[in-house]
Amino acid sequence: MRDKAGPLLLGAVLAGLGVCVLLAARMVMGDAPHAHVGPRAFPALIGTSLVVLGLVFMMAAWRGSGFPEAARPARRGVLPWIMGGLVGGIVIVEPLGFPVAAAWVFVMSARAFGSRQWVRNALIGVALGTLVYLILARALGVTLPGGPIDTLWPRTSYDGRARHG
Repeated sequence: MRDKAGPLLLGAVLAGLGVCVLLAARMVMGDAPHAHVGPRAFPALIGTSLVVLGLVFMMAAWRGSGFPEAARPARRGVLPWIMGGLVGGIVIVEPLGFPVAAAWVFVMSARAFGSRQWVRNALIGVALGTLVYLILARALGVTLPGGPIDTLWPRTSYDGRARHG
């Protein structure tokens, strides 16, 4: 039982965090009657996912001994690469845009977990970052810095005129 205490506690913390997110989502004001998806939808989805993940984690820990395989502590040296990716992404997102910053975070995270294929990781990161940017900024209207994409493919306003920013 002693070797299960840590994983059970971690699962409980995840589930508790999910409950907190769900409670906070209920306090979000605003409706979206035309879209049928209001501002509470995504926080509620995240909160529900955290609760389910926490419960699954606790069940896996209860059945096994210790941490489930996916949650085993990582090898040394992972944290500096991930922190470098996050801090670097924060620094470069405004001047270079979201797709480039997302690619940076992807490359550094892949390196943290052992990949040394820098070019492949950069191409995958740019592709994923651009896809996420296009969905969030262009399709859903979320304000994100585009960087080179806004120069090559300016955003258009509702009246069809190009706008920058």
